[in-house]
Amino acid sequence: MSKKKKKEKILLVSHEMSYTGAPRSLLNIAKVLRNSEIEVTVWSLKGGDFQKEFEKEKIPVQIIGNIEDYVCEITKYDLAILNTIFTAKLVKYFQERVRTILYIREAENISLLVRDCKISKEDIRSAKEALCVSEYAEKYIIAHCNPRSLTVIRNYVKDEYDGSLNIVRNGRIHYLLSGTYEWRKGYDRAIAAFLSMPEKLKKITYLHIVGRKPEWARRYWETLEKSYDDRIIDHGEIADEEKRIALYRKMNVFVIASLDESCSLVALEGAMLGKALIMSENVGAQYLDVKKKGIYPTDDVAMLCRKMCELTSRRELLIRGIEMRRMYKKTSTEKIYVEKLWKIINGGAVK
Repeated sequence: MSKKKKKEKILLVSHEMSYTGAPRSLLNIAKVLRNSEIEVTVWSLKGGDFQKEFEKEKIPVQIIGNIEDYVCEITKYDLAILNTIFTAKLVKYFQERVRTILYIREAENISLLVRDCKISKEDIRSAKEALCVSEYAEKYIIAHCNPRSLTVIRNYVKDEYDGSLNIVRNGRIHYLLSGTYEWRKGYDRAIAAFLSMPEKLKKITYLHIVGRKPEWARRYWETLEKSYDDRIIDHGEIADEEKRIALYRKMNVFVIASLDESCSLVALEGAMLGKALIMSENVGAQYLDVKKKGIYPTDDVAMLCRKMCELTSRRELLIRGIEMRRMYKKTSTEKIYVEKLWKIINGGAVK
């Protein structure tokens, strides 16, 4: 009888556990690895409500304190994946003990984070292996950090499409903003564009907002709340993933107005559900919109308003939804992601 192959062990390290894109992407990786019969362990530098999403999947999260207390634990793993540049300070320590990959999810904002959050560019450069989430992000990471090695692996989202076409119901077109309520997401631009629509279109449109309102951005979101009219519906943070997707299914247009977004999971979810997308030029998911119909110059409120107006056409909504769904299947499925991730884990180059 042949000897049973040892089960591979992979450690995932997060900087925190909030309902934001980075922990959600890490959960996706954890599920992919677990489904491939890898033994997965998750550590986080800080706890948070999103831990329960890991626990639902029976993937426990351990909150770690002084990293030096875990030196013996680190050596038990075959690979460690450190998520976001907020874990870059751990790179050198981990690399001395286990093969380590730094998963960079930031882009143009790296220079600001280095300045404001005391992140060391040298820690980022020291990574022998680094990943990023889009070609857009790759450009800025190379410019700001000049890493030793960098591979692009585009994000994925689970396919939860129910076959529905992007049609208008009850005579109303529903636009969506989703994400942390802060200036970098460009909510002020998107709301201004929405409020600038012609009167005849205001009668048939709603804008839905979903997202966490952090205390540090209070002045920003409190100011914006004062501008709302009765067509703007603020849902707050939706922690339940099923309820969030259920609301997304009722939308027609996903608006990603970010001033910098390395690769928007919300854009991927919109495409997966067969919805129309509008994205700024500073969103790293533009590969979903090959014809660039929904891409507009970042910060151009008038052009964003025009793009919103274009998508009051029922025919255009239907066509764009079909196109986005098609591009999701070509670029952002779990199957495509898994194939690339395995090449990376096995030491192969990804093109």
